[in-house]
Amino acid sequence: MKVEVDSHKLIYHPERVAEWLRTGDCFPIYIEIGVTNRCNHRCVFCALDWFEKHHQDIDTGVMRRALQEMAKCGIKSVMFAGDGEPTLHRDICDLMTYAKLQGLDVALATNGVLFDKEKLEKSLASLSWVRFSVDAGTSATHKKIHRGGSNDFAKILTNIRDAVAIKKKNNLSVVIGVQFLMIPDNFDDLVPFIEVFREIGVDNVQIKPYSQHPLSKNRYSIEYDRYQSIEDIVRPYENSDFQVIFRSETTQRLMMKRMYHECYGLPFYTLIEADGSVIPCNLFHSNPEFRYGNLNTESFIDIWKGKRRKHILQKLTKNRIEHCRDGCRLDAINRYLWQLKNPHPHVNFI
Repeated sequence: MKVEVDSHKLIYHPERVAEWLRTGDCFPIYIEIGVTNRCNHRCVFCALDWFEKHHQDIDTGVMRRALQEMAKCGIKSVMFAGDGEPTLHRDICDLMTYAKLQGLDVALATNGVLFDKEKLEKSLASLSWVRFSVDAGTSATHKKIHRGGSNDFAKILTNIRDAVAIKKKNNLSVVIGVQFLMIPDNFDDLVPFIEVFREIGVDNVQIKPYSQHPLSKNRYSIEYDRYQSIEDIVRPYENSDFQVIFRSETTQRLMMKRMYHECYGLPFYTLIEADGSVIPCNLFHSNPEFRYGNLNTESFIDIWKGKRRKHILQKLTKNRIEHCRDGCRLDAINRYLWQLKNPHPHVNFI
């Protein structure tokens, strides 16, 4: 199955978009959940290296109640990822399975070290997709940029092989992908990376451009024009069973000016932190001023419908987006919604 990750999917949710156009708000379509802020890697490119983390795991009961509410109010999907490694949460498999039982589409983003055979057998059937963030084709490069254990790369390869085998054995529909975030430190590993994971039999590899988080400490000088020329090199590795997703549209957007002046996409997405806080996006980790509410003391529905969230959205609209991250998760959505809010005068000439 060909996967589309380089654009947005609001065109598949016209009722929700129409509600937003009519009222200015709606329940989200997609929620990113950070079940823990602990991590077993210290990646050199981490976008969240700027804030101090007090090790926390979200309470399983609180998360289960929130997942029930999300399903009731029309949320379509959740991804377990966030500001830590989600497989460090002791109940991650149970939470993913429970989310699926509520009727939600479920995904996982993981560095792959701890997503072993036992966890895979418990939870892989509940996932629409899993993305392993590996970013290297050799153990030496992986150790250099992920700064984990010396055997982590080997463990990840074993776990991904097991995932492929479990998928085939049980005829699962889950899409198994592996991500490569392009930075100067791993540039020479790109072709070996593709070859390794094509041989293992994953469904796709995703080659993604680095973008600077406004608050992160790391700084990379990225030649996006050079990266665009890579597509011709990697595309021949694709075949009917193996998709090479080169994020060319994302790269182009990183080089383009924004035409929108506020974040229209915030009603369609939100992020939950490991302490239960519900926030607009990852610009606002550990920032009480922009916290919609907290699941430990409020229901998700009450938070979303509450006056505090509306006040925060008004504040964000006034402050606009000069300090937002280029090419952020909502960039493609914002470009689409801006066009709907500012239609060309000849839109009726189809």
